[in-house]
Amino acid sequence: MDTVMLIVPTADVSQEDSMASSKAIMERQTARRAPTNMTQILESLFASVNLAKDLTVRCRGRALQLTDDEMQSIAHDLESVIQNICDHLGRIPASALGNNAYTDVAMKSNSRRGYTDVAMSMNAVTDIPNRRSVYESDMPRLVDFLQGMYHESHEFGGQTFNSLPEVTEYVEPVYDGFFCPLTKEVMTDPVMTEGGVTYDRRAIEEHFERSADSLEPVCCPVTKAPLQSKAVMSNASLKSVIAEWEMRNEAMRIRVARTALSLSTSEAMVLEAIHELKSLAKLRGKNKELMHKIGVTKVLSRLLDNHNEQIRLDTLELLSLLVKDEEGREIVGKTKAIARTVKLLSSSTIDERHAAVSFLLELSESQLLLENIGSTAGSILILTAMKINDSDDPVAAEKSGAVLKNLEKCPKNIKYMAESGYLGPLWSHLVEGPEEVQMEMISYLSELVLYQEVTIEITESTSGVLIKMVRSCNTVVHKAALDVLVQLSSHHPNSKVLVEAGAVLVMVEELFIRKIDDEPESYKAKAATALANIVESGIDPDTTVVNKEGHVLTSKYCIYNFVCMLKCFVPDDFNLSIIRLLLALTAFAKPLDVMVSVVRENHRGHAIVELMSSPMEALSIAATRLLITLSAHIGHTIAERLCKTQGQPGRLVRSISHARQITERHAASVTLLSRLPHRNISLNLALVQEGAVAVLLSGIEEMQSSAKRRSRYAVQYMEGLVGSLVRLTATLYNPTVLKEVMDHSLASVLTELLAGAAGSAEVQRLAAVGLENLSYQSIKLSQMLPEEGPRPKKKTMLKRLMTTRAQGNKTLQHQQPVCPVHRGVCSTVTSFCLLEAGTVEGLLGSLESDSPRVVEAALGALCTLVDDRVDVERSVAVLAELDAPRRVLGALRQHRENVLWQKCFCMVDKFLAHGDDRCVREVTGDRVLPAALVSAFHKGDAGVKQAAEGILTRLHRMPDYSATYMSVEI
Repeated sequence: MDTVMLIVPTADVSQEDSMASSKAIMERQTARRAPTNMTQILESLFASVNLAKDLTVRCRGRALQLTDDEMQSIAHDLESVIQNICDHLGRIPASALGNNAYTDVAMKSNSRRGYTDVAMSMNAVTDIPNRRSVYESDMPRLVDFLQGMYHESHEFGGQTFNSLPEVTEYVEPVYDGFFCPLTKEVMTDPVMTEGGVTYDRRAIEEHFERSADSLEPVCCPVTKAPLQSKAVMSNASLKSVIAEWEMRNEAMRIRVARTALSLSTSEAMVLEAIHELKSLAKLRGKNKELMHKIGVTKVLSRLLDNHNEQIRLDTLELLSLLVKDEEGREIVGKTKAIARTVKLLSSSTIDERHAAVSFLLELSESQLLLENIGSTAGSILILTAMKINDSDDPVAAEKSGAVLKNLEKCPKNIKYMAESGYLGPLWSHLVEGPEEVQMEMISYLSELVLYQEVTIEITESTSGVLIKMVRSCNTVVHKAALDVLVQLSSHHPNSKVLVEAGAVLVMVEELFIRKIDDEPESYKAKAATALANIVESGIDPDTTVVNKEGHVLTSKYCIYNFVCMLKCFVPDDFNLSIIRLLLALTAFAKPLDVMVSVVRENHRGHAIVELMSSPMEALSIAATRLLITLSAHIGHTIAERLCKTQGQPGRLVRSISHARQITERHAASVTLLSRLPHRNISLNLALVQEGAVAVLLSGIEEMQSSAKRRSRYAVQYMEGLVGSLVRLTATLYNPTVLKEVMDHSLASVLTELLAGAAGSAEVQRLAAVGLENLSYQSIKLSQMLPEEGPRPKKKTMLKRLMTTRAQGNKTLQHQQPVCPVHRGVCSTVTSFCLLEAGTVEGLLGSLESDSPRVVEAALGALCTLVDDRVDVERSVAVLAELDAPRRVLGALRQHRENVLWQKCFCMVDKFLAHGDDRCVREVTGDRVLPAALVSAFHKGDAGVKQAAEGILTRLHRMPDYSATYMSVEI
């Protein structure tokens, strides 16, 4: 032990003469016999160590200045020093080591291994196993070690392996000298005590602390020999050797795990391999570099498709460690890992979702992978959904928001986000970005609104930027901004913001003022579309200023210019937008009056009529709808221009006849025909000449019997057909029209329609109106009838279409009965007699309708049967037999409209004046009639008041002024 203690002071030899003294000792030892006692051996050893240190210092300090010869000389000297150390260590007698039990065999073995192995053997208590290499020819392949694992133990050379660390330890064994005698673990900071035994620093210091309170002297834990000092000296050589072994061991562990992943013999093997790699990746960056180099990162990307959830989860965690450097991210970017990870974002397991989004967060730190992540199908859509639904999973929402924030660095990803409904980044870059970024963002937004129907809400800052871009002279920016404004304006809640930002002023300026030669008309169409969208949203056009002069949208200045823009030779899109704008303005009284005036005064109706024939269906429908709206004010003007437009009535009739599937265009066309003034003889004659009656009847027949009634426009279409048919009954004074009506027995047709077969109140009303018109002609036609041959009834409308006027020259010879109402011979076909047609029952049934308009029309038709030109007394008798008084009084009781009351009072007055006692009692006994008469007398208009007064006089509730005047005259 005394000899060992000499090592400590000797280690402090001054560095000035260490080189010379060390060389001198070496020369002496070389010249004489080898040292035999311990003192000489130790002296020689320390001389060699000092010489080695000096050589190392010399090499480190002048590394860049040494020549090749000098380097070779230093290397030769170091080799000699190391060999001398090994020789001297080999000559130490085993008896000198005392209780350390170092054997002679171990010393000789160490003398052959060199200095570094000597340091390891100082702590050895057993023989050190020889190192093995996986590349040695006598070793089994690494694959062979792993193939038998996890199913049953695999044995090689008496060794049994059940885990990957056991395989690694067999291939790359650990030296016993690496273990701390106290912790039995590989030392991380080996230090040597004065007793020459090496421990881990933390372990020996804790041992000294435990022994501090003891009265006994501090002893070496291994040798049990007392220690004079607690000072320790770092065993740098052993620490270096351990570090090298750890590097080799970790590299081997990585290779073993890599092979295990490739084999994937079992799920347990894969999981253990991943755990090994995770622990190694956390140790040092060199391990991750090796994993990249030998393909671990690529193999892991394939495991993301594994059916085992735990394998996928652990793989994601490991990949998150491996992609913290650019090399790992670049490797992952070349695999399908990103696409597979995106799928895992929708996992039902919260841990897997978190791991997936964490992995993407690591990847999004790389500028090279931003576009790759964003272009992966579903990535941004799922991430935005996770961010929006933050209440479902706050952790995932926070991380997905961070991923999206990173992805914003790539402009294309902003476009992808907008396509996925996440417009925040696009808006922020559009408002805050430099000019080139703004142009790129508006381009993306333009593409988005053109190819995808999206709902976008705008802010004041964004609208200001867009308005500025619309005024740009750059045609690309100008067009893109217009496209965006068209889409934004289609979302009505944006209109208020756009109006406040000056969008209307800019759009009107685009339409009326802006003139750039190379800009196409489509730009004006876009401006008109945006303006129409804004007006349709419900803004107040009376207060919306359009220019600096203070004109508003409803001013004659605007309406006149809008109407004058309608031309057949301009693009259809432009005409459509202008008509939409005009249609939107017709919802307001003031612009409607101005529009009617402009169209009437400037003969602009021709262009609108011609646009009805446009091949563009939307334009045709819009033009027709505008004419329908204006028809209530300038209907005769429109009808005349319709007739003067060559071929227009025929095109309308043909469009109806070709309606295999009812569309909005068909419905609009027949609605226009039914809304134009019914007494316009020019239009009625044009329709008759084009064969419209047969077409209309055929359409009605099909609507009553086919599947067309299921169309969304079926009701409007049916009402238009009936209205177009009824219009002919308003011009029966014309012989051509009258003949057409007779030939097709319209009285029977309208009677069937009145019965409610079409199921529409408007159809019933129109049928009643038509029957009223026909019934007014019955007096005249019944007197003429005996001179003409009778016309047979036609049972169905289809037969009426197929049959012409039946045998005009062959009349029936037997005598027909005289009509009690019209005092002549009547028929349904030739005189349109309501009694002959059996229409009275249908009209009385219509009095019970909930629609006041239907009741009013039915009363109008019934009033023709009590007209002063007919035999009122006999007519009232017929009506009384059909219970007409009760039904008329019921209608009076249910409705309060002035026109309806007037017609009810007309019927009641006839019942009182010409009815029999039973009829009079039924009327006078009604308890509601007096109150209704009084209310009408007080609150009704002039016509209703006069009718009520007449009945009250007849009931002796009012003085009879006519009798007073008569008595005065007498």
